[in-house]
Amino acid sequence: MKCIVIGAGATGLAAAYLLRRSGADVTVVEAAPRAGGLLATFDVGDGHQLEHFYHHFFTHDAEINWLLSELGLRDRVVFLPTTMGMFRGERVYDFNGPKDLLNFSAMSVASRLRFGASSALLAYRAAYAEEEHRAALDWFRRWAGASATASIWEPLLRSKFGDAAERIPLAWMAGRLRQRARSRQGTEERLGYLQGSLQVLVDRLLEVLAEQGVEVLLGTPTEAFLYTDGRIAGVRTPRGTLQADMVLSTIATPHLSALVQDIAPDYARELSRIEYLGALCTVLSLTERLSPVYWLNVADAGYDFGGVIEQTNFIPAAAYGGQHIVYLSRYLPVTHPLWGMDDDLLLERQLDQLGTMFRRDVRPLMRKHWIFRGRFAAPLPDRGFAERIPKLRSPLRDLYVASMAHVYPDERSVNNSIRVAAEVVRIMGMDGDLVPRGMSLAGKYGT
Repeated sequence: MKCIVIGAGATGLAAAYLLRRSGADVTVVEAAPRAGGLLATFDVGDGHQLEHFYHHFFTHDAEINWLLSELGLRDRVVFLPTTMGMFRGERVYDFNGPKDLLNFSAMSVASRLRFGASSALLAYRAAYAEEEHRAALDWFRRWAGASATASIWEPLLRSKFGDAAERIPLAWMAGRLRQRARSRQGTEERLGYLQGSLQVLVDRLLEVLAEQGVEVLLGTPTEAFLYTDGRIAGVRTPRGTLQADMVLSTIATPHLSALVQDIAPDYARELSRIEYLGALCTVLSLTERLSPVYWLNVADAGYDFGGVIEQTNFIPAAAYGGQHIVYLSRYLPVTHPLWGMDDDLLLERQLDQLGTMFRRDVRPLMRKHWIFRGRFAAPLPDRGFAERIPKLRSPLRDLYVASMAHVYPDERSVNNSIRVAAEVVRIMGMDGDLVPRGMSLAGKYGT
């Protein structure tokens, strides 16, 4: 059985590994010159690798922990305690548990109690993960209350989804809270990371795939499908045509839509209904940390970033040659003015805003900076999104689809990409059951 996998991101590489383990003859084609997709890393200095976009995984992430064991990388895994904070009313609050919630003076005591109770209800009541057509903010206004919604939930959802915040379904929010709640023991949350960055995982996967006879063709975009006798029989690339018994697409659905436009225009239109957000990440190398918080959510208006993620409050600065690493993150539509803003202007704005936030000029702390943009970073999971997720088995015979949309209602992550890869491999008739099923809901839709 000959299979072609389009895309060498986390889903594509994991699927190629599983397909080969099932006995298939596998070729991976990737348009970019490097494998990894959104796991891409760069050198922050002296060979220290860091992801363009922040990554971590949870203690309960069974799928990635299985794959790391399979690849002999378990000794490179660390689980370390992390902290969360909330910037609201021009003040940084710790936000790690009931005690911190009670000290969150941006709301009344009654509102804090309602916030805590409603958050726990949403995280632990499984039925909420089915609430596809109910807006999260409507639910919060009823159960968390107007004050908690206005102080926390609305600004956080607006910073992530902009004008679409009112359309985000309760199911997505429930999936997010469910995942985080189960990563905690009491008030402590431990998160996982791979020493040396996730480039170690990508490199090891490529090494094992090569040993097993899988060909990974980088810098090889798919130009068209071979459509013969009513089936997808392969792909055309700048290197020539590649024939296959089955083709698996793991690329963003807008790219797949363009590839099937001439073959199946109705299917192309279905795929094009999935909107994507871009990710804008500024990475700063500083001489000292900004705060003791790992993940600081920004709930005040007027900031060009929705999160300040201090990587070196998670992984020690010694791992980066003593540099203190900070991500400034923002999801946004590519029509947003920030997306196309000149990098120098964007940096100056963000440094001014950090100065306001931390009440000091951060420019003297700057060593280096980098700005990264990911065009198809995450689908926009608005109400009714589940009904638009394409089937893993496409309507075109012998074409299968595993995209970031299939991660819903969970958040995108390496673990959830592996879960989706296992589900599509199973649909392809191969052994996807090699992968243990954790608590991930990824792959729930499309089967």
